[in-house]
Amino acid sequence: RSPQTIRDLDDVCQKVLQYPSELDADHPGFLDQRYRLRRITIIETSLNYKHEQKIPEITYTQRENETWKLVYQNLKKVWKKHACRAHLENFKKLEEDHIYSENEIPQLEKVSKYLQEKCGWSIRPVGGFLSKRDFLQGSAFKVFHATQYMRHSTNTNYTPEPDVCHELLGHIPMLLDPTFSEFNHRVGIASLT
Repeated sequence: RSPQTIRDLDDVCQKVLQYPSELDADHPGFLDQRYRLRRITIIETSLNYKHEQKIPEITYTQRENETWKLVYQNLKKVWKKHACRAHLENFKKLEEDHIYSENEIPQLEKVSKYLQEKCGWSIRPVGGFLSKRDFLQGSAFKVFHATQYMRHSTNTNYTPEPDVCHELLGHIPMLLDPTFSEFNHRVGIASLT
């Protein structure tokens, strides 16, 4: 059954397809018990979130912030050649408005409030993979599902699943583009049928 209201996303977000205890053997963090336990803690925090609550703040570790910085710096270099103009312009706005910095991972609550003000979208924490349909259904309500955990520090250029870098550095800048934002919203509405 498709969600009828934004509150129904509380149920949709419980349908995570893959949990941290099920990391594939090729995952960079597969053998790192500390990393796996950290992911579980962050994922449980996300799974407990309900609509209209403040998004739980994650106290990121020094290593997680260092990983963010490496990914941030590397992507900014690559984007000069490969990112579209809208992404570059919106990313610059996020920096100028002090939402993004290479020095620390921004909290989803802060980014969500910014998106709400600028384009009417919000962020909702999610504990892992959702089905394509469940993920898209959030777009019908202008809600972007985002994970809060960080990729493993041994391979900052690769993660087999979306992480906070993927969500915030890759997707969020484009939601600030009116054409892209509207397209995503319409795809979300279509996914409800």
